[in-house]
Amino acid sequence: MSQKLRVVGIGCDGYEGLSARAVEALSSARRIIGSPRQLRLLADVDLDAELSPWPSGFWKDWQATLADIDPAVDVILASGDPMFHGVGASLVRELGRGGVEVIPAPSSASLACAYLGWPLHDTPVISLVTGEPGIPGAARVVPVADALRPFLVLCRNADSVKEVATVLADRPDTKLTALTNLGGSEATGLPESVAEGTVANPPVPAGNLTVLAVEPSGSARGWLRDGDFDSDGQLTKAPIRQMTVAALDPRPGALLWDVGGGTGSIGIEWARHGGRAEIFERDAVRAERIAENVANLSGNVTVHHGAAPGALADSNLRPDAIFIGGGLTADGMLEACWQRLAPGGTIVANTVTLESEALLWQARRDYGGDVTRLSVERAGAVGTFTAWRPALPVVQWVAVKPVEPALP
Repeated sequence: MSQKLRVVGIGCDGYEGLSARAVEALSSARRIIGSPRQLRLLADVDLDAELSPWPSGFWKDWQATLADIDPAVDVILASGDPMFHGVGASLVRELGRGGVEVIPAPSSASLACAYLGWPLHDTPVISLVTGEPGIPGAARVVPVADALRPFLVLCRNADSVKEVATVLADRPDTKLTALTNLGGSEATGLPESVAEGTVANPPVPAGNLTVLAVEPSGSARGWLRDGDFDSDGQLTKAPIRQMTVAALDPRPGALLWDVGGGTGSIGIEWARHGGRAEIFERDAVRAERIAENVANLSGNVTVHHGAAPGALADSNLRPDAIFIGGGLTADGMLEACWQRLAPGGTIVANTVTLESEALLWQARRDYGGDVTRLSVERAGAVGTFTAWRPALPVVQWVAVKPVEPALP
């Protein structure tokens, strides 16, 4: 496209709150495309442009959607700052930075921090607008609350406030402030409203356009304790769990496959470090228990009920890291995991049995990497005295898949 597609952000203050640059873009348009809620803010404005709602499911096929858009005469209308969890980011991804001109209004986070007196640059923001709905999505706030830092939640709808309160039930004194229609007024039909409460007595927001401010109470929690997980005993225990997650090299946004999930502790800890995880568990009861642990401790984890390596074929993703905590002796397990691992990704496998250990030594010969034996002893009572009680040693294989050389 020779001309940039213009994207105008509009807040709850409507047309009157737009900059001169935004007004000029809208005034020169023949068609303005946006959601019905955004377009209603222009309903009483004297513009020559046609107000056109997005087609149903427009985000599912951007190529088809953009084929019907002419940058010379069409303007996209978005909420607030289009580059802040908005459509602007999607359009830049599809058209490139040089193909889009973004004219932002203040983001909802900016308006919330201005009201609260919080520094925007130091305030974490969790969006529930995308991702899983309900409690599984709301669980993403738990690791942030565990850091005891005030943060903002972009609500999917008014129900998000109760859902956040539910996943933070163990912190009843946590303060919740629901800020709805920030910057709006009666004139735009979106009057600004603020409601305060706690996790024990959550506020009732005035509408769906709500930003929830959370001020956590209680104790800080970094790494999870063994007792934080609901488990039947199939649990990679601390500190082996901590060393295993460190070996996997977690990083924000990266995808982990946790194969043979047991309790889900590795995938959950990975997600709490900012990544995404898919956990594969063949036992139905354990898979359900893992899902409950996810809802209580992390979010950003998908649980699959099925036996690996066959169940791995159900995912079309290539993970950045794979942990094999169970099922090493299943036919073709190591080969399937290595094949699906993304180039440059890390694979880690733990075992306590001699039979599985032999497979790890073979994997080292086939794929490289290192084999380490991890031993942990804990102090325990022996009568009226104290002695060391060793746990079963864990043999761990760690390897990084080579990056394929680029074609000339």
